[in-house]
Amino acid sequence: MSIPVSVGICAYNEGPRVRQLLESIQDQRLPAPLDLREILVVASGCTDGTEDVVGASAERDRRIQLIRQPVRQGKASAINEILRTYRGELLVLTNADACLARGSLPRLLRPFLNSPETVLACGAPVPLTDGARLPAVVEEVQWGIHNRSLETLSRLDAPNHCCDELLAFRRGFVDALPAGLINDGAYLGVLAGIRGRTVRFCADATVYVRVPRTLQGLVRQRRRVLAGHRQVRDFLHRPANTLEALARRDPRLAASILLAELRRRPSSAAFLLLALPLELVSMALALADRAWGPGSSPVWPKVEAP
Repeated sequence: MSIPVSVGICAYNEGPRVRQLLESIQDQRLPAPLDLREILVVASGCTDGTEDVVGASAERDRRIQLIRQPVRQGKASAINEILRTYRGELLVLTNADACLARGSLPRLLRPFLNSPETVLACGAPVPLTDGARLPAVVEEVQWGIHNRSLETLSRLDAPNHCCDELLAFRRGFVDALPAGLINDGAYLGVLAGIRGRTVRFCADATVYVRVPRTLQGLVRQRRRVLAGHRQVRDFLHRPANTLEALARRDPRLAASILLAELRRRPSSAAFLLLALPLELVSMALALADRAWGPGSSPVWPKVEAP
């Protein structure tokens, strides 16, 4: 008996990139009993022809379905459209500016076949960089530490973070996200921990992600992420399962993760000297938003990526 799989994509003005993503999904080959039944694309307030690109792809592949949102209301709103519509037993979520490496989808879904205890899994984000821009190098270091943290906590069956660049869960795990939610991955990771489950990190399920062009863009991105982590704590009364939270709960384990990544890439140490001040600035701005500002809107500017 086959296991139907749905893929959901959130898009805002990503015409050229969503075509690349769709092609990378169509190129995936799922082993039996997995069966990719539908690819749902929510186009939220798009003005650049994204809907036309998705519509043209849907004419060639009946699995692709366009869901139009006339007004952009944030990613949580788009995901809730997917949650109301999808029909699969497993749901995969990704972003329109991402791209899946060949074989990533079956590797992401493998834990669900191996164990009925698996309720949530995520892939390994790898930044698309030219190796030259300073923000890109900082992002490479940050994503390396991020992925090592997720891999370690997954191996220990511990409460874990979940990246929202590529994730999958079983039907019934969540029926709707809170309105205005900023970080869906962090929210789902904490939700799994509350239910006594870890997030299965799939190191070989690579998803390529785009990074900001400037340090200012990087700070703006991190400012929103950190505000989203605080929001998750407000919603679920538990902190997001990040390395920062782990450092407070289990500093020895957090230090071992950081040291292991530094041994793998000794040059990371130099860029951590830049990444740490940027993170402190981002944290201060996120706290200021919470204390004196209106807070973070669920609708955010696009990453200015190459």
